[in-house]
Formats: sequence, structure tokens, C-alpha cells
Amino acid sequence: MNYLKIRFPLILAFMSVFGVINIAWAEQVVIKRDLIFIADRGLTVKDLHTGALNHCAAPPLLDPAGNDVTGLLATATDVAIKHDYAVVTIHPLDSEGNPYVDTVTVDISHCFEVKTVTVDKCISTVDIQHGLLIIPCVEYNGSYLTVHMDRRGNSDNWEVTFFGNNHDLKHYRRYDDDHYHHYHDYDDDDDDDDDDD
Repeated sequence: MNYLKIRFPLILAFMSVFGVINIAWAEQVVIKRDLIFIADRGLTVKDLHTGALNHCAAPPLLDPAGNDVTGLLATATDVAIKHDYAVVTIHPLDSEGNPYVDTVTVDISHCFEVKTVTVDKCISTVDIQHGLLIIPCVEYNGSYLTVHMDRRGNSDNWEVTFFGNNHDLKHYRRYDDDHYHHYHDYDDDDDDDDDDD
């Protein structure tokens, strides 16, 4: 019986910790991909690398149904980003003039650049005579690299001599990427649509 008394609180603790994994926490500033989203009496978006304003959040800001919600964001304090949507915490006044907490969902899908890459950017080339193989579209840890391989003498063995980010594939997402097809895995780790470049 003592065994059950000890295990039950442990099981409840485990369930409470792992039961909230799917929650997106709201903050005043959220970084998603290469963008900074700021909720402060409106919704502002800046470029992560340059700090320049990104006009993807310029009015009108629309909810998923296409309604203009720009005016509702005057009391915005927090934002959470989930796939193509910003959920913004607002503090409107009730009929008696008392503030209360509510949220507004803003469609920010146009903030995330969708890049089309032509086949010629990913064609591998080989020069057998000089022993050089160039592979431009290698996926590695969520990024796309260009890899150069040199042949070792006259053998059939090749070794990597160079690899670096493929700038032609910056912001590229695979065709089956759930971000663009809305087949979401509903996690909150944001690994499904982040890039590290």
C-alpha cells in the first residue's frame, strides 16, 4: 500500500509535466525563424539579423476568417506563434469599463517566405578526371549544404573537403514540410519550421 502512496503523486507529477508539452507560451517578444514578433500596443515584426522593420505585420492585420483585427491590438501585451498564426493577448474593457484578458488570432502566414528552388540549383556535378564531386543540396540538421568531395588518388574512395550553407536554399522548405501544408504535428518545439541560417 505504501508503494501506491508513493507512486501516485509521482504519476500525477509526471502527467502534469508532460501533459502541458503542447502549450505555446506567450511572451512579449517571440522569435520565429528569422523574425522577431513584438506585442506592445500592436504587433510589430523585425528582421532578426538586421533589426529592420518587416512590413508583413502592416495593417490591415487579419484573423483566420479574413476580418481586420488591427484595431483590437491596441492593448496587446503578449504573443505566441503557432505555425501560421500569432495569438496575441489583449486587454479590452468590458461594459463597466473594467479591463479583462482576451486573445486575438492574427494570420501571419505571409510573414514566412516560401521559396521555390529550380532543379538546376540542386544538380550535382562530377569531374572524374580531376576527382571533384559537388553536391549542392544536402540536408543536414535542418539546413541545406553544398558539399565538395575529392577523390582519394585513383581509388573509388571520396572524402568531404568542403561543406557550407547553400545560399540558394535559404528559407527553402521541402514540399512535404507540414508548415506549408497544415499537416501539423502539434508540438511546440518549433523545430518543424525553424532554420539556423
